[in-house]
Amino acid sequence: MRARICPRPVVFVLFAFCIGCATPPPAPTVSPEANAAALDARRLDDPRLLAFIDAAERLDPGQAGPAGGGDKAAGPPPWTLRRLTLAALYFHPDLDVARSALALAEAGKVTAGERPNPSVAFVPPPFLFGGVVNAVIETGGKRSARLANAAARAEAAREDLITAGWQVRGGVRDAMAALWAARERGTRLAAEAAVQRKLAAAEEARLAAGAASAVEVSTARIAATTLTAALADNARAEALAEAKLASAIGIPVAALRAVPLDFDRLATPPALPANLAEGRLRRAALIGRSDVKSQLASYAAAQAALREQLANRYPNLVLSPGYNWYQGINTYALAPGFDLPILNQNQGRIGEALARRNQEAARFLALQARIIAALDQAGADYRASIASEREAEALLEAEAAHADAVARAFRAGASDQPALLASEAALAHARLARLDARLTTLTAIGELEDALRQPLFDPGARVPDLVPPPRAELAGAESPAR
Repeated sequence: MRARICPRPVVFVLFAFCIGCATPPPAPTVSPEANAAALDARRLDDPRLLAFIDAAERLDPGQAGPAGGGDKAAGPPPWTLRRLTLAALYFHPDLDVARSALALAEAGKVTAGERPNPSVAFVPPPFLFGGVVNAVIETGGKRSARLANAAARAEAAREDLITAGWQVRGGVRDAMAALWAARERGTRLAAEAAVQRKLAAAEEARLAAGAASAVEVSTARIAATTLTAALADNARAEALAEAKLASAIGIPVAALRAVPLDFDRLATPPALPANLAEGRLRRAALIGRSDVKSQLASYAAAQAALREQLANRYPNLVLSPGYNWYQGINTYALAPGFDLPILNQNQGRIGEALARRNQEAARFLALQARIIAALDQAGADYRASIASEREAEALLEAEAAHADAVARAFRAGASDQPALLASEAALAHARLARLDARLTTLTAIGELEDALRQPLFDPGARVPDLVPPPRAELAGAESPAR
């Protein structure tokens, strides 16, 4: 009596081998309550943040000393534009999103390099026992095209992370400039309002003495009331700018209010040439900005995808070695096979890939056109703002000279108090106009920074490597592609 051959142990072993190779890591815990509490607990005195800033500042010659250093009796150093930018690079959630996109793209490189798994088919006993292994051999360079596509997408994601870092820096810079301007404007408005109230009181005294008209008194009162309302509006603008700065960093506003801010580097930027947006830096922006490199990588990915679809016109080769046992006879066979490109030759997917490749080329051209426009506009705005600032400075000097002359006349008895107060009010208004002109210049420099992707407020400053997650809660979130 012939023994029955049972393939079940073989099948079970192969099945267990296949499913035991991939064990997914545990899923991260996502809790709205815990996440909200962690976000609300963020502070600028976090030791891990200070260590990150310390390490980043050591890369920059001429930057401030270690974040945790300084005179202990004097307290921690104030928070400059540079240090707040580093805090934003540490905390801001947009960078976490960009890192996740990079991790996804890196994992795609592993997927693109995988070869097709063979398949196995069994014929069960008792009358016949056998099996066939179907091994797919890709042809036409499909795998190399997939690898090139995935590598280009990973490079684009890496450049997108750098772009996200620049956008975070720009948000901190703009919010900090707005906060500085609001505080400075509040000081100047308060000084002008105090003088204007004194002038209104003096005009009322003159009216009571019959030396002034009701129109002059009304004009002084309206000016004082307008300045009081402007002070209230400026207080609202200051609170809003403070909240925007905290949001740009990624911390609650209470954490920002607990630290001293240093606006010196922002308020007094280095002197810049009027033609900064031309020449070498212009060319560097057009070919070296991170978004330009990202778009180039996207075009390369689309070109590789087109190559893959062109290669798909050629069918893959399937080799099917098999074995059969029937009534004591062993049979071996090798059956090659392939798809028949009769009903279609992949023309639809080729057309889609070609259109996507052309679309990426058009996007690259549009991006460079936008960069050129931004450079031209930022350069023109900077030149115009410099001219306006010079005019405001000249007006301030003229008003200061006039106020000094009126003060001397008042001390000599040749002028009255309303004239003295009016000259002081005009001088305070000129100081406010000078501040507005300086803010316009700072805004223009910020636009030049965004267009050139060069640190103009702190030349030579380096952006730390943004790929490793700096915070402890993300330190263990390694890319599955590693």
